[in-house]
Amino acid sequence: MTIRTSLMSALLAATAVAAPLSAAAQQASDPYGDQRVLPDPNDPKAREALERARGEAYHRADDSKQTEEELRTTRALNAEIAAQNALADKADEAARLEYDAAVARRQIEIRRIEEEARAAAEATRAAQEQYDRDYAAWREQVRLCQSGFREACTARPAWVRPQQ
Repeated sequence: MTIRTSLMSALLAATAVAAPLSAAAQQASDPYGDQRVLPDPNDPKAREALERARGEAYHRADDSKQTEEELRTTRALNAEIAAQNALADKADEAARLEYDAAVARRQIEIRRIEEEARAAAEATRAAQEQYDRDYAAWREQVRLCQSGFREACTARPAWVRPQQ
């Protein structure tokens, strides 16, 4: 009996401790639980308050308050950033030109393939028409031969070209 009582009290204690934890876990996992209004990002005061809440603070000092060394460092950093931006712009322009050239080469290749396909289709059509004419001539020659016209049986077929 004592074992059951101690076991039951242990389960009740675990449940009592776990219940608030699971409720807190459920609240934390709800992404829509926080319905506070966000500050306007275009409002400088609201932006500054948000940065302070995050522990960030940036205030641009006047150039008159900077030392000469700080000004030199700032100018050097700005020059480096400008040089990197110019280099990136040149790389972007080169990539755009390369892309445009690749598109033009592709269009030329497509036109060449389409022309070859048209030429092959035309050659096939012409060959089929010639075959149809030759077959019709052969059928006519066979018909004449079977009807008793002997010259049709011994004459050179129309589709046979003269040998040179």
